[in-house]
Amino acid sequence: MFGCCNNLFSPCCGCKRCGMPAPFPAPQPPVIPVQPAKLRGMQLSLVGSSAGTVDPGAAVPFDTVNLNNTLGVAYTPGSGTVTINRAGTYLVNWWLGVENAQTAASLSFATSAGGSDVQTSYSDIGGGQIFGTAIVNVASIPTTLQLVNRSAAAVTYATAGIQAGMTIVQYA
Repeated sequence: MFGCCNNLFSPCCGCKRCGMPAPFPAPQPPVIPVQPAKLRGMQLSLVGSSAGTVDPGAAVPFDTVNLNNTLGVAYTPGSGTVTINRAGTYLVNWWLGVENAQTAASLSFATSAGGSDVQTSYSDIGGGQIFGTAIVNVASIPTTLQLVNRSAAAVTYATAGIQAGMTIVQYA
């Protein structure tokens, strides 16, 4: 079908002057939609313990689940223990607001997975905010996750509206 009146060396352009039909487009492979990976996570807060304390060796008892769209991760408010029922890699970020007058010389809190400390944060300031980040690889399930006071004495929470927060992001 070469020889259209507009161009003698190409297929018909579909101009309708010469009466030649336009060529059909070449078939295209089907488009398979790719779903983006959905970010899943859990966000916990401690809001009801203004000026309360957490004893040495005790877990921070987050009392509010702000969000949980994870697969196989559960938390009972006030328990201090997150239960992970799905193997994978998790990113844990946490912070804790503390009063300035602490009895311990330094503060220490640890992200504990399955009873073992994965990451520990220290502060010699004795007040303000202490925070930490950990990547936790969960191979055996169920696994527990806690934020544990590793200081030598009880730590007093700040008198702010929110005393602590923890975010757990499920990566794989």
